[in-house]
Amino acid sequence: MKVGFIGAGKIGTGLGILLSHSSIKISGYLSRSVNSSLNAASLTDSTAFSKYEDIIIASDVIIISTKDDCIKSIVEEILKHKSTINNKIFVHLSGSISIDVLKPLKEYGHTMVMHPVQTCPSIEAAVSLLPESYFTIEGDDIAINAGINIVKAIGAKPIVIDGINKPLYHASCVVASNYLVTLIKAANELLKASDFPIEKYPDMLLPLIRGTLKNIDESGCDASLSGPIARYDIDTIKKHIENIKDDEILKLYKVMGLATIKFFKNPGNAKMTELEEIFNE
Repeated sequence: MKVGFIGAGKIGTGLGILLSHSSIKISGYLSRSVNSSLNAASLTDSTAFSKYEDIIIASDVIIISTKDDCIKSIVEEILKHKSTINNKIFVHLSGSISIDVLKPLKEYGHTMVMHPVQTCPSIEAAVSLLPESYFTIEGDDIAINAGINIVKAIGAKPIVIDGINKPLYHASCVVASNYLVTLIKAANELLKASDFPIEKYPDMLLPLIRGTLKNIDESGCDASLSGPIARYDIDTIKKHIENIKDDEILKLYKVMGLATIKFFKNPGNAKMTELEEIFNE
């Protein structure tokens, strides 16, 4: 099986590097940026293509690894080369875009979505993190089998899905990853406001974060909540609210407090009712 990539971004290049060290062959990369395709090809000992026709002919699987808003136009470009696309497998990596965007290609070959459930802000991060990640796979049987082989080839874990609500699925990934970054940024801003010497100890919260994730991994969310809400510590919550001067962070603190009550505690509890009132003020 030979895999070609249309798009030479962080995930596409990282995935290609990992596959280049497996039994799966990398045919090469086609990108709007010649430098990006040359770099990715160099890192994977493959070819930097300049024409759609050439990369399609050279590949059994064509992975569209571009920004989401480019996928539709790339499908349209591929369709200009109908004589070369029979029995090929076409893939995109987006978690939010439906497989239906590839539907025009089904007449000629096979289609699949292969979404890495991971955050990859750099090529190096992709190479490091993708092998320990899940990939969700959706498509026809032939494409799914190829996807499973690709995912397993880099040491990652495939999950075959069908008919799920993709916007909600992707929203879950955004909350777990992107909003976690925002929460930690807000926590660091509170440290700064407290006059804690964060410049000397910028990683002070990381062991706490890792400990929390370890608890969730080992015991699940329901058994991992600690802190003032878990012990109905009304006085501590009041002190927090009195001392948070940043309006946006205060809103975030209150919203997260209400969400914590909703998800974890019995709203019939008298102290919990009082906490709800405090967060709603």
